Amino acid sequence: MKPFSLHIDRNDQRVLVLALIYFAAVYGGSLLAFRDIQATAILPATGIGLAMMFMYGKRIWPAIITGSFVGHAWSFYAFNGDLTWSGVLGSMLLAVGSVMEVMLGYGLLREFFNEKDLFYRAGDTFKFIGIALVTGLAGATMGTLFLGVTDQLQAHVLLSWLLWVLADMVGILLFTPFILSWSRRFIFQWNRPIAMEVTVFALCLISVLVLSSVPYFSPIIGKSFPYLVIPFFLWLAFRFNLQLSISGILLVSLLSVVFTLEGRGPFVMESDHHSLLMLQIFIGVFCISTIVLTATVQERKEAQKSVELFNERLEATVAERTKELHEEIRIRKTAEQNTKVTNKQLRKTNQELDSFVYSVSHDLRAPISSVLGLLNLAKSEKDQKMLQKYLDMMSKSVTQQDLFIKDILNLSRNSRLDLNRNEILFEEMITDIFDQLRYIDHQEVSKVVNVVQKKPFYSDDSRLKVVFNNLISNAIRYHNGKKPKVKVDVTIKPKYAYISIEDNGIGISNEHLNNVFKMFYRATDTNHGSGLGLYIVKETVEKLKGTVKILSKVNKGTTVMLQIPSL
Repeated sequence: MKPFSLHIDRNDQRVLVLALIYFAAVYGGSLLAFRDIQATAILPATGIGLAMMFMYGKRIWPAIITGSFVGHAWSFYAFNGDLTWSGVLGSMLLAVGSVMEVMLGYGLLREFFNEKDLFYRAGDTFKFIGIALVTGLAGATMGTLFLGVTDQLQAHVLLSWLLWVLADMVGILLFTPFILSWSRRFIFQWNRPIAMEVTVFALCLISVLVLSSVPYFSPIIGKSFPYLVIPFFLWLAFRFNLQLSISGILLVSLLSVVFTLEGRGPFVMESDHHSLLMLQIFIGVFCISTIVLTATVQERKEAQKSVELFNERLEATVAERTKELHEEIRIRKTAEQNTKVTNKQLRKTNQELDSFVYSVSHDLRAPISSVLGLLNLAKSEKDQKMLQKYLDMMSKSVTQQDLFIKDILNLSRNSRLDLNRNEILFEEMITDIFDQLRYIDHQEVSKVVNVVQKKPFYSDDSRLKVVFNNLISNAIRYHNGKKPKVKVDVTIKPKYAYISIEDNGIGISNEHLNNVFKMFYRATDTNHGSGLGLYIVKETVEKLKGTVKILSKVNKGTTVMLQIPSL
């Protein structure tokens, strides 16, 4: 077993890496310092430490205190050539102050911001600027106090404190947004307008550089530098996200510090203090302006997207409601149309019912009255021939009543019963009907039946029998005194059966053709029928979803044509 065991977990590795980063930030700030006054334009360490703590929490404070102590000790050694005990004490105090400063800024950020998106609303950016100012004031106050205690101050206390406040604040404004924005997912869409803008900007930049090399324009361009960068900042703010905007500000700020340290540029004044103060004001003002403007533009874009999304949803809702309204209108129109059809059918039914009740009461009573009258005559009749005549007349009345009752039953069945789908064999059906009617009126009938049926046909066989029975019996009954001739033609097509029933009877005059399908309508004065036969035919054919048509000439005959669909 080893006497000592060293275990470094993932959190320790993170703290070590962050300590190295914070050390680099502290030492990098010293490289940006004006050596004659031992003051720097930017203190990156506070901004970087605040971003790291905001991302990883308070547990990284050892990284900040370690990196700060080593960084300040190294800076004291680099400036003085050696490291005294006062330098070590000052480094320790500055490290403690750095942790306290970062903890203060972190607490304020957590107090005012619940999310990590600190720079995407204009109101939030002003809060962040206020936090940067408070944190910078606290850090500068502690740092000035600690350096004063350890006798490390090289300039006036108030001036050192002011420069320290601005350097701390600028460091927070530059590096905290830079790190936090780049820690998020980077989204950039390159398109043709941006490519053209980049090209134009590059040409303008090249033109400025060329003019700056000309002795006549060089002093003017140097003094105009703060104004020349304004379009650059505006372009970044309006056209790009915070990552690119803050990166551009950071680049220009670092270049401005480097050029000022070399004694070039518009910020070089008669003293280093004045130069440093002008440089910090420039960086701070443009950093604040760009952050606020970028957040405002981003907020405006989000609002515009929200409005567009709202409009899309509104249009979709309107379209959906319009569709629902059209559907409701369609349903109402359909219901209204159905109501009209129902009302029409109801009126038709009422009219038919009135006619039916009147005719049925008359047609049912007429044979009975005739039979009763004939019975009274037969009771007192002694002549056998007359008695036989009365019996024949009674038989005829009873037969007529029986046919009338059958018609009523057929009409009732057709209206009440649903369709039955059966395979229809027309030739067999028509032959059976002719056989059943061969004794009607004791007439010898000449029949011709032509059926062309190569494919199966399906329909309601009971209803088709009613149709054929009515039409063929009419063709036989209503003859013109000659031998009845009935011709039946049936042709089966894929979807329909085409039927024609032709006779040589008395025919129907044109004035009656339009009314023969009405209930109880009789086109002749004979007493053969009830006036329901053709009405039943029409109602039955319509039930089968077919059509019926009659062609007729007086004393020439009648042709009934049917078109019945296969079910």
